[in-house]
Amino acid sequence: MIVEVSVVPVGTGETSVSSYVRAAVQVIEETDLEYQVNSMGTCIQGEWDEIFSTLKAVHDELAKMGCNRIVTTVKVDDRRDKFGSMDAKVAALEERL
Repeated sequence: MIVEVSVVPVGTGETSVSSYVRAAVQVIEETDLEYQVNSMGTCIQGEWDEIFSTLKAVHDELAKMGCNRIVTTVKVDDRRDKFGSMDAKVAALEERL
């Protein structure tokens, strides 16, 4: 499964959210999940339960940082007929370009 997630702290009073992004990525780094950060979110590859427990841990960490509201957008690619990695999907696109 590949999931793209964007986590946005709301009402922090700050224009930049880089400290929150850094904290979220650190939570992900503590897992065995493969991930790729991009300019608008993070793609995570792994199993459903591990990915979503990691997202809960991200929310918990941001709450510890004082975020009282967190808006999360999640896109799920749950392909079951064959394994497809993030790298393979990008390579297939680059091949066609």
